[in-house]
Amino acid sequence: ATSAANSATAAANALAAIPQVDASGNMTIPGGLTAAGAINANGGVNIPLAVGAPTDTGAVNRLYAAGMAGVTGLFTLPAYLDTGAITATGTAATTVLIPGQYAQTNVPSGTHSTIVHYFAGPKGQWNYSSFAGFAVPWQLTSAGKLTVGLGRGSKTTRKDLTLDSFSIIPGNNLAYNTGEMLDITFSNVRDTTRNGYVIRVREIYAAETSRSWKVKTTTSFIPATNNEPIPYLVNKVIYQQYAPRSYNAGDYGEAYGSLYLLTGGGTSQNLWKIAAVRGVTTFETGTGFSAIVTDIPGISGGSVNVFVGSAERTNYQPGNVNPVYYALEAIAANAIETEETADFVDINTPIEES
Repeated sequence: ATSAANSATAAANALAAIPQVDASGNMTIPGGLTAAGAINANGGVNIPLAVGAPTDTGAVNRLYAAGMAGVTGLFTLPAYLDTGAITATGTAATTVLIPGQYAQTNVPSGTHSTIVHYFAGPKGQWNYSSFAGFAVPWQLTSAGKLTVGLGRGSKTTRKDLTLDSFSIIPGNNLAYNTGEMLDITFSNVRDTTRNGYVIRVREIYAAETSRSWKVKTTTSFIPATNNEPIPYLVNKVIYQQYAPRSYNAGDYGEAYGSLYLLTGGGTSQNLWKIAAVRGVTTFETGTGFSAIVTDIPGISGGSVNVFVGSAERTNYQPGNVNPVYYALEAIAANAIETEETADFVDINTPIEES
């Protein structure tokens, strides 16, 4: 009986020593916590900081975080805007606001234009590059389209076409390559029922088994009020991919890249993911991109302006990973609504002169 009583007392003491969950589901652990396996905290982890001088751990974490931010900056290279090489069709006029940095092109009322901006900067490559993405300051004050070619292979630029046409297509009579073209179309017409704007992204890429070109069309929706017109509020167009795509990754394979818009205005959300795309290899990609093409159909009620600034080119960090991609994925709102893939059928329709 004495032994049983002692065992019961020991069990009660052991149970009392176990941290208990209160009515709100919280648990206080007075000592440390060691776990042999992974700890999952789906709600996040809060780390309180002491008042005054940070603790050793807090100081190390702060230095580490600040250091990693600096490292990301070191892996970002300038892509200077060649303001002396900007071309524009028709009667559009370009004003260099800051030489080598920032320019404005004005398309007069009732006219249209195709504007090509070129970028230059260090690339540090010999066959293989470390291109992981870009961010281009870009703003358009009415309907229009932005097209950029990525990665390996020649590309052909056409001008003064309708917004449904393709301004950049694969070069050399659609010769196969592993690069791709991204085409972002802004209608500038607000959906008054849903209160926002539909954005279309078309990705032209080549299927590897058939060596034929495909088009993946993605539609996205960004909520906005009358005071937040798209694309007027666009600050930057951003492309990042988390790792180099394999040279032989299948006809489409996993989507390695994402396309984002950084917007301004009064909304609390200002980073939008508008497409998930296949991505490019690092073989012969050079600087990854070297030009952007802006098509402006023009309006009859006034002139339209496009503003473009010097860009940034992202390099992979050790291990061929791109932390910028993961950070953007964590904070961006996913605006994607539909995705559809079809064979590439060229659309090459000139804008009719009024």
